[in-house]
Amino acid sequence: MARLSLTKRLIFGGILSAGLWLMAEAAATTFYRAELLAWESPPASAQKGVPVMQGNPYLLYEYPPGSHQERGVTVDINKLGLRGPDLEIPKPSGLVRMMSTGDSSIFGFGVEYDETFTTVAAARLNASGSIPKVEPVIAATPGYSTLQSINLLNLRALQADPDLLVIANLWSDNNFDSFVDKEVLAETTGFQSSWAGSLRSLLSRSAVFRVVDWRLRVKGSVQRVRDVGWMQSGRPQLGPRRVEINDYASNLDTLVDMAKDRDAGVVFVLPANNEDMLGGPGEKAWDPYRQVMRDTAARHGAPVVDVPEVFKASGLPRDQLFLDEMHPTALGHRLMGEALAQALQDRGWPGQPVNRDGTGGSIPTYEDPFTQGSAAAAGPGGAGAPGGQAGTGASITGVLRCKDCTSGVIILEALRPGGGSNPTVVGQVQIPAGSTDFALAIGRVDAVVLRAYLDKDGDGPTAGDTLYDLTATPLELGEGGRSGVLIDLDERSVKP
Repeated sequence: MARLSLTKRLIFGGILSAGLWLMAEAAATTFYRAELLAWESPPASAQKGVPVMQGNPYLLYEYPPGSHQERGVTVDINKLGLRGPDLEIPKPSGLVRMMSTGDSSIFGFGVEYDETFTTVAAARLNASGSIPKVEPVIAATPGYSTLQSINLLNLRALQADPDLLVIANLWSDNNFDSFVDKEVLAETTGFQSSWAGSLRSLLSRSAVFRVVDWRLRVKGSVQRVRDVGWMQSGRPQLGPRRVEINDYASNLDTLVDMAKDRDAGVVFVLPANNEDMLGGPGEKAWDPYRQVMRDTAARHGAPVVDVPEVFKASGLPRDQLFLDEMHPTALGHRLMGEALAQALQDRGWPGQPVNRDGTGGSIPTYEDPFTQGSAAAAGPGGAGAPGGQAGTGASITGVLRCKDCTSGVIILEALRPGGGSNPTVVGQVQIPAGSTDFALAIGRVDAVVLRAYLDKDGDGPTAGDTLYDLTATPLELGEGGRSGVLIDLDERSVKP
C-alpha cells in the first residue's frame, strides 16, 4: 500500500511539475515577448550607422535574422543568418546555388542586395540561358575571416547545399588587430552532434530558456562591429595578424575540401582596395596573402577573378569604384559580378566542372615579411606595461586622463580621418582603467583621429559602453609617430 502511495505521489508530482512548467512557458511567452524577440534579434545600436550583432562563441558575432538599416540600405538577413531572402531547404531540383564567402566588401556594404556582385553574376548567367538556373547565396559577413567562414558553413550555411563556393576572404585574415581568431573562436567540429549541441538545440525550444539565455548570455555579448583596418603600409608592422599566413593557407584549403566533399566547385575572387588604383613601388602588406590565394587556386585548378586588374582595365576613377578605401560601389560590384560570370562561362559552368588542371602538391610554408613582434609584447614600460605594445614601429604615446574610468578597460582606437560613420581603424590598444601612460601602435599614415570606449565589463565594445568621441582633433604624424600626447576623456579633448 505504501509503495502504491509513493507511486501516486510521484505521478502527482510529475503532473504538477509539468503543469507549472507549462504555466511558466505561457507566462514567458506572454510577458517577456520583447526579450524573446531580442534573443533572436538584438536591439539596434545606440550609435547611429553601426550594425549590432549578437555574440556567438563559434563566429565571434553574427547577424540576427530580420531587416536592418545600414548606410541607407535595407539589409535582409534570412533564417540561416545570411544576407538575402529565405532559401528553400532542401534545394529544389533544377537549381544550382552559388555561395560567396568573405567580409563586408563581399557582403555588399553600402549597396542593395541586387547590386552585390554575387547576385549580379547569377543574373548574368541566367540571362545567358544557364541551365540549370543559378541562385546566389551570400555567406559573407562584415569582418569575417576564413576561420569564421569555415565555422559558419559548418554550423548552418551548408544547409543551403551550394554547388559552387566563391571564396573571397582576404582583408579580415590579413588584418593587423588586437586578437588572433583561432585564440578567441571555439571549435565547431562535432558540436552539432555533441551532447552540448543536442541539449542546446532541445532547450532552445523553450521560451523560459530563451528568456534566461538572453539575460545571462546574449544581452551581454551584443557587439559593435567595426571596420577592418588592414594597414596600408609597405614596411613591417606590429603583429599579430588576425589569421597567420600559414593558417590562412590551411584555411583556404579547408574551404576547398569542404566544397569538394559536397561535389561543389570552387572559384577564388581576389578583392581590391582603393590603393590598388594608385600603383607605386614596393610590396604591400596584403600582397603575401594574395599570393597564398593564387597558389591555392593553382593547386586546385580553380579560376581566379583578379578584381584589381578588372578595376584597372575599366579605366574608371577610384571614386566611382569605391565607397571608401575598400568597399566597392554598386558599379564596382557590377564589374566584379560580370568578371565572375565570364570566368564561369569560360569554364562552361554550371554544365561543366569549374575545377580542372590543378598543379596539385602540398601547401608550402610561407614567410610573412610584414610581421614583427606581437601586440602583447613589451611596450616602453617593459613587459606587462599598461597599454603595452611591441617596441618597434610608429606609435602614439602619452598620458590618458579619465576620472570616471574606475573599472574595466579603456579601448583606444586610431582612425583614418574623414571616414564618417564607417572609419578605418589603423591601431588599437586596451588600457586598464586607472592607468595613465599609453602606447598606441599605428601603421604608416600621415594623420589620425582618435576615439575611445570605456568597456566596464571587459567584453569588448558594446552598444551600452561609453563612447568618447575625440575625432575633432586630428593628429599629424611624423615618421615615428607622435609622443607626449595628452588625452583627457573627461573633457573629450586631445592635446598634442
